[in-house]
Amino acid sequence: MRRALVLIGSLFILLPLVWGQDYYKVRKHSRISTGRNEAAAIPFEEGVVYITESNSVGLSSPTDRENRKLFTIYYWNKSGKIEQFRPELVSQDHEGPVSFSGDLRTMVFAQRRPMAGQKIAPLRLFFAERDENGLWVNEREFEFNDPVAWLFSPSLSYDGNTLFFAANYEDGLGGFDIYRSRFRGGAWTKPENLGPSVNSEGNEIYPFIHPKGRLYFSTDGRDNTGGFDLYETSLVNGEWYEAIKLESPMNSLSDDYHIWFSEDFKQGYLTSNRRSRSKEIFELSTEIPELEDAKPIKRTYYKYRLQDKKMLDSVDTDLFRYSWLINDTLEIAGHMPVYLFPDTGTYFCELRVFDYQLDTFRISETNKTLRIELHEQAVITAPDTVRVGSPVTFDASNSYLPGFNAFRYIWEFGDGSYGEGMDVSHTYLYPGRYRVKLGVQERPRNRRDEPAIRSNYKNVIVVDSDP
Repeated sequence: MRRALVLIGSLFILLPLVWGQDYYKVRKHSRISTGRNEAAAIPFEEGVVYITESNSVGLSSPTDRENRKLFTIYYWNKSGKIEQFRPELVSQDHEGPVSFSGDLRTMVFAQRRPMAGQKIAPLRLFFAERDENGLWVNEREFEFNDPVAWLFSPSLSYDGNTLFFAANYEDGLGGFDIYRSRFRGGAWTKPENLGPSVNSEGNEIYPFIHPKGRLYFSTDGRDNTGGFDLYETSLVNGEWYEAIKLESPMNSLSDDYHIWFSEDFKQGYLTSNRRSRSKEIFELSTEIPELEDAKPIKRTYYKYRLQDKKMLDSVDTDLFRYSWLINDTLEIAGHMPVYLFPDTGTYFCELRVFDYQLDTFRISETNKTLRIELHEQAVITAPDTVRVGSPVTFDASNSYLPGFNAFRYIWEFGDGSYGEGMDVSHTYLYPGRYRVKLGVQERPRNRRDEPAIRSNYKNVIVVDSDP
């Protein structure tokens, strides 16, 4: 059954890891949050686009027939200026939220516009394209807007070809559900409900599709707290994984509505009423240092084939016996044997040829010096393949950094999670290929020195727990 939607000053009322979260700091965005209601912040160029009901920026915010504030799309840039994002969008009714493709050339936004025969028109979705002059043109309506259903909080994929949004279509599981539509053959496909792994009998709103494929959303229907909490899921082999609740500080004892993460998960924005009765925008940040220069771990080889390529054509095992003498102590039979050296070091290898007819050794002309050395690097010891839901240990104790006064070991697990320590345990929630980075930080000699970091990475394959 579809639920009615009533607009009020705090947006809507609806009627009848888990991650290493400790690495995130949550700070209220004081330049945006006004004590009224702001929500759904996302970056745009050198600033932030968000929705607000505040009129503190010197412009008159729209109101409904009862003189209650409605939402308008605003833009804050790093110089501190706040202005309407696109004044021509203002309809003296509700606008937003908004979402952009990764290249910032395509925009989708929610808006209420008058409809014939409708006393209170529902929110609908609209698209626009950005031209060479930075103007938004080619404005058009989403093909699957509904004269009765409300569509809002859109999220475009990075390539702009997949759209997620919340709607209370007639086929929903209850309240608002998350839907997906894909751009195929020049048109959007019929929206599909993401199903019970994502949606519930409650309300799912504010989806955000991360560039790496993780889907975040807010819901009041997946536990008994009675409020909105943030969840995540991922599409694997065409199926959505059962949604998982984010931990603190993403979620709080209050309502948490919308979240956005940068591609590396180190920065973000959060909408919550955790510190007041109104929705406020918070910044997410970490102090995890960048490991952008991480290099693949080089393998140290101990097994070698000993041979002299120049004499291969003249080998005659009927007339001669061949062997290799290593460090004058160990003799290995054969003219090209494979030998596993026991450790690093310098090895002197001499080819010995015994002449059966003369019953003596020939004077050796083949001598090789082999040096086996460890590569100076941060070494990750872990399985190449692990299973979803099974803890895996990552060990840095084999790192070889002579003369490097290491005091901190930092881990990026490739799924937006972090760890710290010589050895750490991590559990992956979804299958996939992940690049695990290890950064070893040197103790600075004085406070003004920037700590040096050596970093390397290892690829790990995570497979389903039930193959």
